[in-house]
Amino acid sequence: MIALTGGSILTGCFGNLATRLADREAYGIIEQKQAEALGHSDDFSIDAVPDSDLRGLSRDMEFFADEMTSGPVVISLSDALALSLKANREYRTRKELLYLSALDLTGERHEFSPIFSGQVTARAVRDDVGSGAIERFGEVLGDLAVTQIFATGARVTVGYATDMLHIWSSDPEVKAASGALSVSLVQPLLRNVGTLVTLENLRQAERDVIYEVRNFARFRQDFVIDRIGDYYRVLQALDAVDNEWRSYQRLRIGRERAEAMMEAERTANFQVDQARQDEIRARNRWIRAKTSYETSLDRFRIDLGMPTELHITADPHELEVLRERGPVKLGLSLQLAEQAALDGRLDFLTVKQLREDSHRRLEIAENSLLPVLDARVEYQLESGEDVNKPLKPEGSRRDYAGELSLELPLDRKGERNHYRRSQIRLERRKRDVEALRNEILAGVRRTYREVSESRESYEIQLKSRELADDRVNSVNMLLQAGREGVNIRDRLEAEDALLEAENNVTRELVNYTIARLEFYHAIEQLEVDEQGNWHEELPTSTTASLR
Repeated sequence: MIALTGGSILTGCFGNLATRLADREAYGIIEQKQAEALGHSDDFSIDAVPDSDLRGLSRDMEFFADEMTSGPVVISLSDALALSLKANREYRTRKELLYLSALDLTGERHEFSPIFSGQVTARAVRDDVGSGAIERFGEVLGDLAVTQIFATGARVTVGYATDMLHIWSSDPEVKAASGALSVSLVQPLLRNVGTLVTLENLRQAERDVIYEVRNFARFRQDFVIDRIGDYYRVLQALDAVDNEWRSYQRLRIGRERAEAMMEAERTANFQVDQARQDEIRARNRWIRAKTSYETSLDRFRIDLGMPTELHITADPHELEVLRERGPVKLGLSLQLAEQAALDGRLDFLTVKQLREDSHRRLEIAENSLLPVLDARVEYQLESGEDVNKPLKPEGSRRDYAGELSLELPLDRKGERNHYRRSQIRLERRKRDVEALRNEILAGVRRTYREVSESRESYEIQLKSRELADDRVNSVNMLLQAGREGVNIRDRLEAEDALLEAENNVTRELVNYTIARLEFYHAIEQLEVDEQGNWHEELPTSTTASLR
């Protein structure tokens, strides 16, 4: 039991040490590759935040009350983004993919460093030699070696082995000690020779981390845009609830006025019935709007990665800030945007470098068609007769050996097929570059048009809301004045037009905000950090900040 407990403690200690060492090396690689690929680095970590710890993420976010019955807790957009980057499961998974690529690189780098190996074995021997004689002795066997692979493909191994029997023995005459020092060098001369082949796995691992850094940066931009969209869609749904409620109240007041006019015999009964029906219909729309808002709120919490029991909602003030700012012009032409995308898109850089990888692998596959011709040189020094000096030059035995090994390329079908596949993969990569180029240009044009359309539509909806509001006021005054030709149906139609315009204004403002972010994402001018802060950068010296 004590042994098991001690073993568990040792295992835990070694495990914690291994984790810390792996993290330190992998995080260092990620920081280096981020600076190389993006021009800056983040405070990267894959440490998980348990659900139970989400309540204490930061001093500014102590909004999770113990009593959940007091109503939803309002969080700002920046708090929502910070929470999602810590708690969202998909985001954490993508961070782990980047970490694992860096971890793989540590293994490939290790292959080209001196690799030590060693083993020590201690034995106690009791030997019944007959006639009642018993011989006892102890021995220690030791092996130590170091291997180094060089960029040329050469592999050098230096080893030392010792066998000592003079540890203790029941027979004082038993003395034995031996040692051997060996050195071997293997250098390929045809197949697998040179840096192109030897360093390929290391080279590809280095590039794979760069690719994953870019992929993660693009994913984080997409992720933040989605969360911003979720946040504003919640506010849009909440605004729709408020619009429906105000419409319902206006129709209720209109119904009361219609009933008063009916009592004064100034309007017909059927028009009052119309007013009552539309009041009921408005209340039903308000109830449906509340249901839609609650559904969007549930989806919002799930996308943030929050525990489902936490009752949180978006801050309506964020929508007011959006309204005050309004749709800002992009400030650059479509031609400049397209060029910025082709020059800076991280995924386009990656696909072009993947084409380079395929070209390099084709050369390696061509090398694999060559015969294997290796040169081997070996040296071994064994101990002499002096047991106390097992590797003393005098009396020691030295062995030298050199050889050339040639494997004739009699069967290369597998290599031939691999070579042909490599040719096809290269052609496919070339097509991928052209296809992504066309997709990037189409995406830039699409998002550019969407931004322009949303901005114009927002201006149109503002005018429509103003006209609808004037129309409602005019119809109400005419009804109160008893003007002929104006009835309850006119007021209901004006009310519906106002409600639709109010909802459309908010919808188009949100659409414009999301379209603008997607446009800057399409031209690789949207920067997002690990805390969820973002800003837009124009392809010139001008920077348009959202915050």
